[in-house]
Amino acid sequence: MISVISPAKNMRNIKINNISPKTLGEHRYFTKETKEIIQILKSLSPYDIQSLMKVNEKIAFQSYAYFQDFNFVDEGVCGLLAYDGLAFKNIKAEDFSMEDFIFANDHVKILDAFYGIVNPLDEVLPYRLEMQYPIKIDDKNLYKFWNDKIYNKLYTDDNIIVNLASEEYAKAVRRFLKEDDIFIDIDFKVHKNGKLKTLATSAKMARGQMIRYIVKNKINNPEDLKDFTFDSYKFSHNLSTSRKFVFIKED
Repeated sequence: MISVISPAKNMRNIKINNISPKTLGEHRYFTKETKEIIQILKSLSPYDIQSLMKVNEKIAFQSYAYFQDFNFVDEGVCGLLAYDGLAFKNIKAEDFSMEDFIFANDHVKILDAFYGIVNPLDEVLPYRLEMQYPIKIDDKNLYKFWNDKIYNKLYTDDNIIVNLASEEYAKAVRRFLKEDDIFIDIDFKVHKNGKLKTLATSAKMARGQMIRYIVKNKINNPEDLKDFTFDSYKFSHNLSTSRKFVFIKED
């Protein structure tokens, strides 16, 4: 069982004693593709970045600096520690043991517009790129550039995939799914005023907490996820199917 999550827009530089990136430079899944992307990104001016990414001037100049400074020989941060967003704050990987990181490296993957797939122990250098940004690589948008490469890597060993990623990243895999592929969506909803709604902030926190639950309990069977609870979210047998696990929280 492999659980997939989205990256975060912001980066951080946290390092833990005795925990260092396992996969370096040329040993990444998609080094060739990342090199193609960074060459395009290095050619952008701060104002190009601001226009393409719809960000403010400060973020545009920070992103420009990331791209200009990017070099595979530089020392990076472990993938699970490199991103700074609600989901990653709730994973709390900074207190993971070496055993936790080794399990996570085999069972958790970060779907990524820049690296393709990031393993928890892969070395990550700071960047800013979302799959939906209108960047052209060989006249292709990022979805067409990556095509089925991310899907093929995930399903190399007929894996069961548990989807905790946003749809922006999940569809990089979903659109290539075959009938026999096991791809289980996890949905966190709030029962409010007689309607079921997904609250983005709460759902991101719950996704991070589920990754933590999977790693800390060494879960390798999707059925065991049904016991997961967080902030009053509980598994709904009535609303769930074999391909979609729904967790409901009463308002």
